[in-house]
Amino acid sequence: MTKESLRKKFLELVQINSHHPDEQAMIDFVGRWFDDVGIEWKQDAFGNVFANIPGVGDPVLLSTHLDIPEPAPQVNPIIEGDIIRSDGTSILGADPKTGLAVLLELARDLTQSDRPHAPVEFLLTRGEEKGLLGALNADYSFLKAKTGFVLDEDGPVNQVTVKAPGYMRFDASFKGKIVHPREPEKGINALQMFCEAMKEGQWGYACEGVTWNIGQFQAGTGRNSVPGHAELHAELRSFESEKLENEARRIKEHFCKTAQLFGGSCDVKTDLFFEGYDLDRSHPLFDHMNTVYETMGLQPRYHETYGGSDVNVFIQKGIIAVTLGSAYYNAHEYTEYADIAEMARIGEFLTQFLKVS
Repeated sequence: MTKESLRKKFLELVQINSHHPDEQAMIDFVGRWFDDVGIEWKQDAFGNVFANIPGVGDPVLLSTHLDIPEPAPQVNPIIEGDIIRSDGTSILGADPKTGLAVLLELARDLTQSDRPHAPVEFLLTRGEEKGLLGALNADYSFLKAKTGFVLDEDGPVNQVTVKAPGYMRFDASFKGKIVHPREPEKGINALQMFCEAMKEGQWGYACEGVTWNIGQFQAGTGRNSVPGHAELHAELRSFESEKLENEARRIKEHFCKTAQLFGGSCDVKTDLFFEGYDLDRSHPLFDHMNTVYETMGLQPRYHETYGGSDVNVFIQKGIIAVTLGSAYYNAHEYTEYADIAEMARIGEFLTQFLKVS
C-alpha cells in the first residue's frame, strides 16, 4: 500500500456517516471492496463483518470497528501534507477509519501478492462506541484465530496497549412525589435527593483506582412541578474487578439510604459490561511483535489505559489480542486528525508480521 492509496481510501471513508445503529452504508462500502478484491465475506446475526484470506500456518485476527462516536453527516477534511484534520465543525471520524483504511488496503495487497503469509481473519464490529456491542454479540464460531490485533488506539503503530480496565454501567432512578411548587412541603423532591447524595460523592474517581463518571442526568417534568423523579446514567472503571464491584455496591447503598432520609426511594441497576485485562508479555505474540519492531527500527511503547476496546471482549473469548496505535490523534474531538505516513507504517508492520519465511 502507498500513502496515496491510504489517503484516497481514508478520505472516502470519512464521508460515510456510520454512527450506530446506522452502519449500513459503511458495511455496503466494505462489502463492495471485499467483492472487488476477491475476498469472501459474511455477516453474523448482529451485522458484524467477517472476511478470510487463506495462508500458511496459524490464522491472525485483524479487527477494528465500523461506527463513529457521534453523527458526522458532512465532514470537511483539511489536508496538510500527510496530516488530515477536521475543520473544527465536527469529528473527523479518524477513530476508527484510519485503521479501517489500513485493513482494507492490506486485504487488497495480500490477495495480489505471491509472498507466503499467515491466514488472516478480519472482524469489523458494529456498535463499539456504544459499549463494545458488536464484540459482545459476535458469532465467534466464525473465527479460528487465537491471536490478533485491533486497530483502535491513539498514536503511532508502536503504541501498544497491554492493560485495560473492567467497565461497569451504573443506572440510578430517584423516586419522590411530584406536587405543585406552591406547596413544596407536600412533595418529595427527587432532585434534592440526588444533590444531597452527591454532596459526599466523589467526582472523577469514586476512590483510588476506580474512575466514576455521571454522563447523563435528567430530573422533573416541568418548571412548575416539584421534581418527583430524577435519573442518571453513570459508569465506573478499574483494573481491579473486586474493587470495581465494591465501589458500585457502596455508591448504590449510599444513594438508597439518602433517598430514604427524604421519604423517597432509589432504584439502582449495575451491569459489569466487560472485565479488564493485563497481558503477559512473555506470550509468543510479543516475541514476534518485538522482532518486527526491531526490523523497522522502532521501540514498542507498552502502556496501560483506562479506555476499553473490543480487545476486552476478545480476551474473554480466548483470543490474545493487543490494541495498536492507529495513526489518529485527539479521538472524539473536533480537533481530531490522522497521519497518513503513520498509517503506512501500520501497514508495513502488519505486512511484516504476517510474512511467512
